[in-house]
Amino acid sequence: MPGGANLTKFDPLRLNVGFLLNKDVGDSRNFDFEEPSLLISEDFLISDLRGSARLSRTGQGIYIEGHLQGKVDLECVRCLSEYSQALSAEINELFDYPPKKDSDPHLTISEDAILDLGPILRESFLLNLPIQPICRIDCMGLCPVCGELITEGHQSHPEEEIDPRLAVLKTLLS
Repeated sequence: MPGGANLTKFDPLRLNVGFLLNKDVGDSRNFDFEEPSLLISEDFLISDLRGSARLSRTGQGIYIEGHLQGKVDLECVRCLSEYSQALSAEINELFDYPPKKDSDPHLTISEDAILDLGPILRESFLLNLPIQPICRIDCMGLCPVCGELITEGHQSHPEEEIDPRLAVLKTLLS
């Protein structure tokens, strides 16, 4: 059973926390997330977003801790095929309220009591992206000769005839 306030379908990462700001220090509320597809920013689409977060009222604002996971489509660096990569994000942040002049704008709650998790979640997911995405560990990649996907039954290609002027260079390889 989902807990917390009703999340708006327009942007489920923008949470109205006005009810919590009016509570005493120490009060908390759980928010559950379950979105089939969500555009976190103009350039970052995540699918199957799931998880929960606990928002707690503090003297400085609202402390949020939670774990979210989702999937993002990436391209394998070996075979160039698209695949779905699972990502997870841990959130442990204090959002200032009222906003201070020197506060990080991504870690403040606006005057209309909206807490936006989008930038923090985007940053966390991007930091967890693999540097060289690989669709599966045993991916063999593409054949350098014909460009087809290398599989168990892939035929090796005969050696090409070497230009006689460059034949001397072949002896360097042996």
